[in-house]
Amino acid sequence: MTMTKATRPCVDSLLGRHRVSGDAALAVLLALPLGLISLSLLRASDSPLSIRLVTGFGLLILHGSVVLRRLRPRAAYSIAAAAMVLLVLLPPLHDPSSGANYPPVLLPSTLVFGLLLYTVAGRLDLLSSLACLAVALMGVGLVVARLWDPVSWGGSSGSYELPVWRIGLSAGLAAAAVCLWSLGRLSGMRALFLAELAAKAERAEADRARERAEAARAEADRARERAEAARAERDRISREMHDVVSHSLAVMVSQAEGGRLSDPDSPGAAVFGTIAGVGRDALRDMRGLLGVLRADGEVEGPAPQPRLADLPDLLEHVRRTGVRVVVRETGDARPLRPAVDLTAYRVIQEGLTNVIKHAGVTATADMTIAWRPDRLDITIKDDGAGPPPGEAGAGLTGMRERLSMVGGSLHVSGRPGAGFELSAAVPYDARSLSSSES
Repeated sequence: MTMTKATRPCVDSLLGRHRVSGDAALAVLLALPLGLISLSLLRASDSPLSIRLVTGFGLLILHGSVVLRRLRPRAAYSIAAAAMVLLVLLPPLHDPSSGANYPPVLLPSTLVFGLLLYTVAGRLDLLSSLACLAVALMGVGLVVARLWDPVSWGGSSGSYELPVWRIGLSAGLAAAAVCLWSLGRLSGMRALFLAELAAKAERAEADRARERAEAARAEADRARERAEAARAERDRISREMHDVVSHSLAVMVSQAEGGRLSDPDSPGAAVFGTIAGVGRDALRDMRGLLGVLRADGEVEGPAPQPRLADLPDLLEHVRRTGVRVVVRETGDARPLRPAVDLTAYRVIQEGLTNVIKHAGVTATADMTIAWRPDRLDITIKDDGAGPPPGEAGAGLTGMRERLSMVGGSLHVSGRPGAGFELSAAVPYDARSLSSSES
């Protein structure tokens, strides 16, 4: 997760407080064994009080520098080095119980300096860490010089010859300093390696996120291209329908009007008028479909959908064909939902169309519109021969599908030699029909 510029100082401050708290705890842990032993030795010594106080102050500074070892490693190391120099230069302490003398630099608390050398080696750059190593080696030289002649400070080289003791002391202290510095450098390089691995993982995650974003943009571009292609195809189909079908319908209407006007009193004039009217309706519907298909708005918008209120115009068109239609309406009419209103109109339109197709233009059709409490019942009967046996036209199939969409039902039956009957139940809402049937 990336960090904003506003939150970075807060996070750095929080991490800094945690480092100080951890190093303070470490300083206490080191002071418990090392500091307490050094303090007990100081209290047991009968050296002058001033020397013991200065020695105690130097040890306190040495332990206190551990608190800043990661927050301010350079400053902490400098303070510890100064405290070590102070301890090297102080006169030896005397232990009355054993009668031995020893320099303050031999107190156990001076081991803390090795931890600070390890810290700066791992946290500073190579040049700075080498400078700190040089300071440590110079400190080793001061300690060796201070302990060079044990007799001068009341000590002893033990069972070793004096040259062997001096060589061992110098090599041991120098090796310890170099080892601590090397371990610190190794720790620092390991930390850098882990940080680089984390940075690589973040970069890889960022690359994957960028690839995902690019893939999403590419998919969006492909979706737009598909939408453009689909729109172009709709426009092409719309233009072809407009150029071919609409033109043909316009020609048909024009020819039918010409035939009607050429001899208005002839028996065929009514037929020509019906053809012209149906053609105009088809042309209007075609333009409405083209308005839906076209995306550029070149064609007129879709015409309003018909409703039961438009039923008189439909009946007038049917009667012009010669079919006699008797309409009976019972119950109290009520407003219908748009989908239900359109479905009822289409059912009546398809039923009367079937009368014209199968019963003939001399047939008589009885239509009943019954407004029930929960549904509208539509019944159309004719006195023709009905459709051929086993024929289920596309109109009836479409009517059933349209009724099922609003929860309605359709029943058709042929009466041999006595015509055809169509009954449709159109619920006012989707639940009314099922509740009434139950």
